[in-house]
Amino acid sequence: MMRDIYLAVKVVGIPIILSCCLSAHAQQTRNFGYVGLRPLPRHEADLKSNHGGPWSGLPTFEEQKGNYAFVAEHLDVIKGWLDGDFRTKRLFFEHYWGLNETRDDLDPKKNLLVKSIRQWESKGGVVEHILICREHRLAIHRGHKDAKPGPFKEDTRILSAKDVDDIRGLFRNAHEEGLLKHNNYKLIQMVEEPSFFAEDPRAQAIIEKMEGVAYEAHQFNRHWPLESGWSKPEKVIRGAKWTLAQGKEYIFYYGPVIWKSKQYYEFIERDWLYKFWKAGLPKHHPRMHYYLNTFPHAHGRGRPIGPESDPHSVLGMTKWLIQEIKMDPQHRK
Repeated sequence: MMRDIYLAVKVVGIPIILSCCLSAHAQQTRNFGYVGLRPLPRHEADLKSNHGGPWSGLPTFEEQKGNYAFVAEHLDVIKGWLDGDFRTKRLFFEHYWGLNETRDDLDPKKNLLVKSIRQWESKGGVVEHILICREHRLAIHRGHKDAKPGPFKEDTRILSAKDVDDIRGLFRNAHEEGLLKHNNYKLIQMVEEPSFFAEDPRAQAIIEKMEGVAYEAHQFNRHWPLESGWSKPEKVIRGAKWTLAQGKEYIFYYGPVIWKSKQYYEFIERDWLYKFWKAGLPKHHPRMHYYLNTFPHAHGRGRPIGPESDPHSVLGMTKWLIQEIKMDPQHRK
């Protein structure tokens, strides 16, 4: 009797063990990072915004329900929306530290960052990345008179060592008080200058205390043109490669991208990425993530949201990026 039970367990257990081993092996050999999306405008309520120009009358993601089965299945990370067709519950969000003391109160019950994490976890979300920075330069112009810059004039977005330590302690205390599911979360430093953080030892020491870096590459204002603008490939690549070499995660936060304007040409958003990759920006790396920031800013407004079968739409662009990053050429077809 005991021998029969032993044999049954042995036979049944083999597939389970193999499955676990194969799963672990797949994670170790994965040669690509995440593809993420910031969906805006999400729904009608978003159309009240006037950020970067009036949003009234713009297309919404909600209107595309049922029109993006591929993206819904394969997208890895989403920002600020769990009500669409997207199957992932993995989230990222942006957070500005240092706007005022009330927001940054280190009492977990009062702190805005804790409230944000708790809000998403209560809805079933899994917080993957927190893109965090001190947003002094823009905040002052938007009415946050008490906003304070970070310690480096070369990039005032970078947090101080004390900022990071305070936030880590905040997470631990919030978890102990039952407010958060975990006692720590991935802090991704959102930077403004594409390579300063990788070249200055003082800044490097701050990044060492965090899980990675996110760089925003826009397609307008000082980022134009690509070859000589703020996001010129050699500087971005220098920052990305240094980050990955430290064992950290790097998020290429791409967008807002332009739409119909005198500077636009067909598939310009793809062309810029092809140029970054050709110049050496890592494309397939398990810690190299590509997040689309499809904010409807200025002459980027009005691009169709979907369907994903429209290659010029936001969802069509997302589908293309998923195929480029996560799938071999045979599967792309």
